[in-house]
Amino acid sequence: MNQPLLLLSLFSGVLIFGQSARWPTQASRSFSSNFGENRDTHFHMGIDIKTRGTIGHEVYATEDGYISRMVSNYNGYGKALYLRTKSGREILYAHLDKFKPVLEKVWRLQQAKRKSYIVNANFSPREFQVFKGDLIGYSGNSGSSFAPHIHLEVRNRNSEPLNPLAYAFDMPDKVKPVVKNIALIPLSENSIVNASPLIQTFPLYRDRSGIYNFPDTISVFGEFGIAIETHDKRQGSNNKYQIYKAELFVDGTKKFELKYDKIPFSKTNMANTVIEYGLKRKKKGEYQKLYRMPEHPKLDIQVLEESGILRLFPGFHSIEIKVYDVNNNVAIIKGMVTSAFPMSIGVEEILRNDMVVTLALSPKRGGMPIRDAIIYSFTPYGHTNRDKIEYVHAERVKKNLHVTLDVNDTEGSILQIIAINQLGGISEPFHWTVLKPEYSVIDVLPTVDISSTERGIFFQVELNKYAPARAKIKLSNNNTFKSFPLNQIQPNVFLSNLLPYENAEGAKYIDVELSDKGLSRERRFHIHSKVAEPKKEITVVSVDKKCSVQILPKTLYQKNLIWIEKIKNHPEVKNGFHLSPVYQLQPFDLALNSEFNVGIKYDFELAEHSNLGIYFYDNKEGEWVFSKTQNNKKNQILTSSLNQFDAVTVIQDLEPPLVLNSHPSEGGRYKNEDIKQIRIFIDDKLSGIEPEEQSFELKLNNQPLYLAYQPIKKEVSYYIDRPLKNGNHKINFSVKDRVGNKSTHQIIFSVY
Repeated sequence: MNQPLLLLSLFSGVLIFGQSARWPTQASRSFSSNFGENRDTHFHMGIDIKTRGTIGHEVYATEDGYISRMVSNYNGYGKALYLRTKSGREILYAHLDKFKPVLEKVWRLQQAKRKSYIVNANFSPREFQVFKGDLIGYSGNSGSSFAPHIHLEVRNRNSEPLNPLAYAFDMPDKVKPVVKNIALIPLSENSIVNASPLIQTFPLYRDRSGIYNFPDTISVFGEFGIAIETHDKRQGSNNKYQIYKAELFVDGTKKFELKYDKIPFSKTNMANTVIEYGLKRKKKGEYQKLYRMPEHPKLDIQVLEESGILRLFPGFHSIEIKVYDVNNNVAIIKGMVTSAFPMSIGVEEILRNDMVVTLALSPKRGGMPIRDAIIYSFTPYGHTNRDKIEYVHAERVKKNLHVTLDVNDTEGSILQIIAINQLGGISEPFHWTVLKPEYSVIDVLPTVDISSTERGIFFQVELNKYAPARAKIKLSNNNTFKSFPLNQIQPNVFLSNLLPYENAEGAKYIDVELSDKGLSRERRFHIHSKVAEPKKEITVVSVDKKCSVQILPKTLYQKNLIWIEKIKNHPEVKNGFHLSPVYQLQPFDLALNSEFNVGIKYDFELAEHSNLGIYFYDNKEGEWVFSKTQNNKKNQILTSSLNQFDAVTVIQDLEPPLVLNSHPSEGGRYKNEDIKQIRIFIDDKLSGIEPEEQSFELKLNNQPLYLAYQPIKKEVSYYIDRPLKNGNHKINFSVKDRVGNKSTHQIIFSVY
């Protein structure tokens, strides 16, 4: 009669979870991953607790509550339980091997009811009440799990993930976060960092007090953002963890704050908007942004309303960044930036003898007095020769700087000279040499690359060998053209200013023009590009008209230029061959909001071929990966959906999956107690095996079994819940790969 009152008191308690939760296992007190880590397409929403590389460890309720939900799947969380706590919070235990016996029986009944391994069952507060410390299951490696562990999430009343280390568990730690590098990112058309419109990264140096310092004063102009390469460490662990909080101060005023407290599931696909995605795609590190682009929706972890995008008044400014872990251990970064108008210089040789050469550096644009210079040496082929050259002597003469160099440092080299003015402003590079050029502009072969940023596009031209040259590009179609000068950033490399995307709209050709002393050379490159915007649908087609990209209304966060490159030098297929060219979808380093469609047209003679698919190249894993493909044989086109601009191609898979080994094995003879589980290891060399029930069939003595599948280990398994009778038994197993190739396998074994 009093039970409803008891339940009311049990589940209407305090609203704050507090730090009183029980650690969920005795397997270990350590974890390999924490809350908020970037997982390429999403945030990691919990912590991954280590279980010593094994399964079967007891898992306990962290608080009083009840089991509200039970799930099992081939991927994702695998086998999992949801605990609704007394406070109303929700605790998820994922990748389990087994539930406690009563829940395991319920799970079996749910499978029988659904005739499926896939279970998603909800329970009322009256059904499976538990108290803090009660056994609820056993650790495992089910679902999308790379090794045995417990994935644990803490969620609020609205099922929004919270940081478990901030809201549930008190984990002592005295180790500060680690900071490696800092990046400054130009964010407007005329923005520069150290005279360059490109992203600049700098190493940080820790002094004796433990503070990380800039290597030097950094020169900026226009709008820019800051990002840091950082991670947390914990005592007794070699793992690298996501930081908890970061604060950016400019001249003592807080401009931006990140705090990894809560991330709603509706925002998990935005993980790549909080890192400098281009640097990550180029394998230059994972940098945490300390700013937010206006086109990117604000996340809960971005505490302040300010965007963090900086535009500073002329002069020197102090930068301070504080990086915290959840235990409030802090790493501090300090440095100076100077906001200075862009500068260019002239260089004139004014003295030479057998020992030294003296050069006069004079300010041109932005003509403030020059106080210092940095000089680099390049080979006659335009390659970096050595570290920067140390000058013999330097002397200020009015606004100029006279720099004396060892004559041996100038012979046979091309010098790149960068001046620094009184405000710390950095000049555009000036290239000087006494070399008599071996080649002219008519002897060199230019190539052109396009780089797209969050604020526009760059065109970069590179020469295969050094020749004195001025360079420009023309973007043209059959009727009109637009011409843009290029700046020499290295002896063999020229770069445009940041250009609005619209300049390339409708262009069919990129013409590179080189000129010097009355000589000129022009080379034409073909391009088909379009400007795409959010909420609009467009289709971009390759130059050969055989590959297309369909941008959907939800694909993009912001406007950008989309194009397709046909590439010659590409990774080959390890267990097959290409049936189409390889196309690089561009820009490959653009963070996307949602998926897009890609289509590849195949030749008529392949129309009757089966098992064709679109594959993308996984740069991280170094392999071609099948993407679920539709084949329109009438129009001879394959289509698929992707969520990154990768390289794509058509590959045919004719090989069925392999059965590598099993327990029990064919012809084996076993004691009854040794047959508690059926385990079959499989593999597929090309298209792979889809983690879904339609891919498998398992029968024991002609009775269908609801098997589990671990897609990382490629293991099929089934726990036998009652002893087998003595005598012979038969297992029939079949598996299909993603394009329909099928393998069948029969295992006859005996039990005594």
